[in-house]
Amino acid sequence: MASIDSRKNALNILRRWFTGKAYIDHLLQKDEHPLNLQSRRFRDALVHQTIQWHRQSETLIAQFLKSSQKPPLQTWILLLMGAAEIFHMEGTEDHGTVHSLVSLAGHQKNFVNAILRQLIRFRDAGGYEHFMADSSVSPGMRHSFPDWLVERWQRQFGDELEHLLSTLNQSPVRMVRLMEDTARERVIETLKDLDIFMDIHPDREDFFTVSSIQPLMNHEIFTTGAVTIQDVSSVLPEYFFPEGGIYQACDVCSAPGGKTAALLKQTLPEGKIFAYDVDGRRLKQVDETLRRLNFSQYILEEADARNHTFPHVDLYLVDAPCSGFGVIRKRSDLRWRRHPEDLETLRALQLEILENVSRAVPPGGEIIYSTCTFDKAENVEVLQAFLDTHPEFSWGDPPLHAPEHWKDGALPILRTYPHRHDCEGSFAGRVKRT
Repeated sequence: MASIDSRKNALNILRRWFTGKAYIDHLLQKDEHPLNLQSRRFRDALVHQTIQWHRQSETLIAQFLKSSQKPPLQTWILLLMGAAEIFHMEGTEDHGTVHSLVSLAGHQKNFVNAILRQLIRFRDAGGYEHFMADSSVSPGMRHSFPDWLVERWQRQFGDELEHLLSTLNQSPVRMVRLMEDTARERVIETLKDLDIFMDIHPDREDFFTVSSIQPLMNHEIFTTGAVTIQDVSSVLPEYFFPEGGIYQACDVCSAPGGKTAALLKQTLPEGKIFAYDVDGRRLKQVDETLRRLNFSQYILEEADARNHTFPHVDLYLVDAPCSGFGVIRKRSDLRWRRHPEDLETLRALQLEILENVSRAVPPGGEIIYSTCTFDKAENVEVLQAFLDTHPEFSWGDPPLHAPEHWKDGALPILRTYPHRHDCEGSFAGRVKRT
């Protein structure tokens, strides 16, 4: 059973999240409370589930409150934690949940005890299933998303909205990528020995789905670069790489390094990759990743892609800063920390980066633009806006070898969607200077 101490630690972290602006991953990383591995994993799961579902939890809890006024913040967070455990976390016992959270409630313990037990009875009587099926309740309340995002995606996805929201609340599919072709059999056997191998990905034979990433982190197939942790959606830009190999290319927004590694994997023996990022600390992480994967044909430089003077090469990769909505399953608070105005700011940034990079592109040169979001405003609409103001550029050739269900019927772009393709949401397209 999870300890009271892990729930107490979760409560303290959640209090800081609800009263501040930091992302939860940063708060968890900085927390130095001593917990054993099992307790820390439970704490992290509880924190993420509480944040992810807090709008739904608030809706469900409200029907059992006698007053419209919320209780004090600490008490309210305890109720949200309880709702997360009761409705969304397997492997916890109701009596343990109630006992632990009531013990943290101080003079509000009778109130917390009463609400939690009403939530349990509500669930056991089928109330939760009825709530989720009730179309009179807004999708934002049922699936725990802010209304502005629901309305935005309703316009983009129409009848697919419910499926999308439901999928974004599921655990992400965990994948590893084979980096050394000659190690394939050894890697598969190792994954099986670790009891985490699930399947070979249907779209890419160099990707394996696994049940857990943790057992790999200190294993030699990871530390020596035979595999890396990566979602299959990250390969979209690679279908636009030149088929004969890469001589020189610039990766202008390199961190965390996965796409830089992809460029290096196809770099010719005499070639070189120039990789840049505005954040020097993240650039050091890129260097660590590339060294672990045994690459050496690269030069790293701290630079702002909005104004840096890039060298003249034939290929530029702009893996642009974006909302990150495509990886929302891995970031429980992204839906709450993003705001409508952020999308306009990001769009302006994306166009500013493309504008600057375009100055370095020689005739015949290409820009591959990619993001880890499925939102149209940051993807195809950005490239179209760029082309509208740059007649010297046009759409590049379509990717020939990509899976058909990733392709667009009208434009030479690739897209993945979590609810359609069982992976993260990503985009890639190519423009060429004439």
